[in-house]
Order: sequence, then C-alpha cells, then structure tokens
Amino acid sequence: MDSPATPHTVATVALVLGAVMVVAIPAATDYLSAWARTYGAVLVYLAFVEYLAVAVGLVRWGVGQLRS
Repeated sequence: MDSPATPHTVATVALVLGAVMVVAIPAATDYLSAWARTYGAVLVYLAFVEYLAVAVGLVRWGVGQLRS
C-alpha cells in the first residue's frame, strides 16, 4: 500500500507550483490588453488578479509550512 504524502512534500510542491506561476506572470502581461479587448477588461483583469492571489498564496503557504 502506498503511504500518503508527507506535509513536507505537499509544501514543497505548493512552493514550486507557486514559484512557476509567479515566474509566468511577465509572459502573460504582453497579452493582457488583447484579451481585455476581446473578452472585456473587467473580466480579464479580475482573472489576472485572482491568478496573482493564488500564485502568491501558494508561495506563502509553502514557505510557511516549510519553516514550521
């Protein structure tokens, strides 16, 4: 039987995923204005802010779990 993932492993995965998401942000900023024209500015910028919040939240949670 497989053992469950340890909290350290989950925190490491969250930290890496969050860091990758943060690094990908500058690549998406070039497309924001085109997406805003196509899909609506409010929708695109709210989605972008939510994406930023999830990325930063993953990094903060991962670091907090690894430090404790």
